[in-house]
Amino acid sequence: MAKKILIIEADPTALRLTEYTLKQRGHQVLTTHNGLEGIITAQKETPDLIILDVMLPGIDGYEVCKRLRTGAQTADIPILIISGKAREEDIAIGFKAGANDYLSKPATPSTIISRVERLLSIKPDGQLGIIAFINSSDNPGMTVMLSEIAAAITEMEKQVTLVEVTTARKGLKSHAAALLESAGRAILETTTGSGEKAEPACEVLPSGIRVLHITESADESDDTARSSIELMQGMSGATDYLLVDLPFTPSPFTKSLLATCELAVIVSGYKLKDISEIYNIVRLLSFSGVSPVKTAAILIDTEGTFPAASLSSIKPYFEGNLGIDLAGVISFDAKLYQLSYLESQPIIKSGQNSQFAQNIRQIARYILSHNINKKDPLKPIARVPHLEKGK
Repeated sequence: MAKKILIIEADPTALRLTEYTLKQRGHQVLTTHNGLEGIITAQKETPDLIILDVMLPGIDGYEVCKRLRTGAQTADIPILIISGKAREEDIAIGFKAGANDYLSKPATPSTIISRVERLLSIKPDGQLGIIAFINSSDNPGMTVMLSEIAAAITEMEKQVTLVEVTTARKGLKSHAAALLESAGRAILETTTGSGEKAEPACEVLPSGIRVLHITESADESDDTARSSIELMQGMSGATDYLLVDLPFTPSPFTKSLLATCELAVIVSGYKLKDISEIYNIVRLLSFSGVSPVKTAAILIDTEGTFPAASLSSIKPYFEGNLGIDLAGVISFDAKLYQLSYLESQPIIKSGQNSQFAQNIRQIARYILSHNINKKDPLKPIARVPHLEKGK
């Protein structure tokens, strides 16, 4: 569907390219060349999306973004910054000013269209985003990665809670129960005396990140699974995003979670056998009702051999063949395996300029930009023959 898009851009060449790209997709395009004109036009026209440069005459794009976010008519309009200022600190300033996404110049037409269409489906404020992470190859460092992504999203002024889903085994104490018995752990317990529904109790790590523990069982009922999902959805007033470490098991809870999540992220190695496994999981997710549009992948280089420069070259090949987004590549070294989410300071804080920190922040930005305007209602739990035992 055609949308009204405002471009605030001082560079005539960049303006013409972006305008032409959007018009080719059928969008109505408005253009201005400086920040003040852009603010006035946005207030008058209330576009569906704003594309904004940073280097503008008069007030810069960061200030324009801040003013748009404080205006009653423009506060909720998605904003995409496209700028030649592409350092990590520049990008961080853009997100803090209120941008929904940030692209570095020069941006290709296909990338612009991809980001625009994603932002045009942005979810309203206050709607909980549930992001399911599926560990396809039992990669080490999954807990570290999720806690670091949570820390990066928190830097962007969003509230995040991690959800650890453990599979109950008969006769064994659950991981969650064992954790809650360990010494020195702070437990956030919320109770109300007014009869209101209380927020679920969460573990609070020394880093300040909250963790909700849920135990699921392959033989639990659909009603039990639905109750667990409703418990998570009930946290929408206290958190913006739930990052769920989800076992890819044939349980009612897993099927319910996948049916209601905003995004399913497959975490995998980067070798050919790992890519084949991603393809199989994408097919299984499709059978479960999770479309490729709501599926992405993160590749983990556990050997530290994947060059950072290769991401831009592998991304088109990966996305063209698998039909899902490649959200990023994370390279771990051996020392990172020894760090746990019990550390008082996230790794992205202690090594702010490291390649690892840059990779994590890129993935956090992807998650924030991948918002769904209207979630599908919770679907009935369907039978998925390929996932069921003995099938």
